[in-house]
Amino acid sequence: LVVIDECIAAFLSKTGLSLKVIQDSLQSTPLKAALSAAQSSEPGAMADQSSQEARPEDILVAILRVLQTTALFSTSVSILEANLHSSIATLKAEWREKASSIHVWFTLFPGQREAHEDKLESFEGGATSLLPTTEKSLKDFCGAAEQLVLDYMMIKVKESLQGLGESKLWSRSEEKDKTFDLPSFSVFPSKHVTNLGEYLLIVPQQFEVLDDLDELNSRRIKIKESEGGEEGSQESNSFAAEWITRIVEEASKLYIRDILRIPRLSENGCSQLQADIDYLCNILQALFVPVPLTLKTIASNLSLKSDEIANGKSKPKECDASTWDRIVRMRLDK
Repeated sequence: LVVIDECIAAFLSKTGLSLKVIQDSLQSTPLKAALSAAQSSEPGAMADQSSQEARPEDILVAILRVLQTTALFSTSVSILEANLHSSIATLKAEWREKASSIHVWFTLFPGQREAHEDKLESFEGGATSLLPTTEKSLKDFCGAAEQLVLDYMMIKVKESLQGLGESKLWSRSEEKDKTFDLPSFSVFPSKHVTNLGEYLLIVPQQFEVLDDLDELNSRRIKIKESEGGEEGSQESNSFAAEWITRIVEEASKLYIRDILRIPRLSENGCSQLQADIDYLCNILQALFVPVPLTLKTIASNLSLKSDEIANGKSKPKECDASTWDRIVRMRLDK
């Protein structure tokens, strides 16, 4: 058991280091810049432009296959450990039979019986992991693979949100023409949030490659249920649906982070931001992802006039207090 445990753990550790190298390269070199450089440096780049443009999708499929590998490893290790526990139960049954050949071993090597009895008692029932080092290495390996996918999927999100906090949309102020009583027209969402929304809407299509992991997921659930665990029922969701939700939630966090970096909000800026948030909330609802409390807090604040938020009595009970206070400062900062 010790040899098996250490060998599997060593393999997973080395594979995890490779994923870390790929992750670092994604963070240090923007993908779009790398692809542009590759296209301009090749002599036949214009003729082969269609194949070059397909590269990001090919890279995405390759990265998503890493998730499949982690799922395969997780399922295989679970099956292996279940089989090992079954073998220990069989060994325990043979232990009680005096005619078993195992008693010859104890006759030849006195003192081994007590030591092995203690180990079998600790392993019996499945409460103790038989592969503790593998379990830790597998957890690190899965974490590295998941972070790699998140980092890659956020490249386009960060590109869409680039310059959002420094945009002049939020501080512009337009005096209403008093000569003519012209009607007020609706504010359209900005390019930042529309680019983000269009990208999020194609995420489900990109993650269709993970649909074949549902069978692996169901096998892992059955193993945990057979071991008497309660985690099986919590993992019944589609593997792809789970990842789509994670990507959308992470993108929402980055969007909220950039919103809170806006230095000042004018009345026109509030109207623009409210239109943007309404648009994004519709995208989240279309993807069956709950709207974060922080985003709801910003929307609630923007729905009020400046004099209503100035007195501090309009803060709702269910809101993110720090986010509310930040938006108030952005709006009242003249």
